[in-house]
Amino acid sequence: MGTKEKKVVQDWLAATRGDSEEVGGAFTRYFHPDATWTLIGSTPISGTYHGLESIQNDFLGANFRGEEREGPSVQGLSQEYGIKPLEVEDVLSLEDDRVVVFCRSDGMGRNGVAYKNQYCWIVTVRDGKIASMLEFCDTALIERAQFDKKIVPAGTTVPAYER
Repeated sequence: MGTKEKKVVQDWLAATRGDSEEVGGAFTRYFHPDATWTLIGSTPISGTYHGLESIQNDFLGANFRGEEREGPSVQGLSQEYGIKPLEVEDVLSLEDDRVVVFCRSDGMGRNGVAYKNQYCWIVTVRDGKIASMLEFCDTALIERAQFDKKIVPAGTTVPAYER
């Protein structure tokens, strides 16, 4: 059960370990053109991205370009630090056409904040292509590293890590 779907996801993950051109090609090769990617949370980049072009440009690409959006601008991740390959911890087959991926990233915000996030992706595969990604991660880290926000305890104005 789920062996074919798991293989599609594993092949995509392996293909994303190359340079940026290879990574872009991996999305084209393994994602359905009408795929969706949903980042759970309330960050400015949280939400559902519809279609491969939107996933690549509006979501993933914006993380490195840095750009104005409605609300806070995306400061983004440092291109100088480079794109480090994801560290995949586990890929598990679920029932039907779903696969779960547990992985970690290694990046740096343009503000110098380390971006070492942990992810849980629920991936749906249909007809041999990735049809949807549901992403859970540390969204407070996204706010700090990509939007240069300071997270402060309620009732204070200074983050605990700056006291």
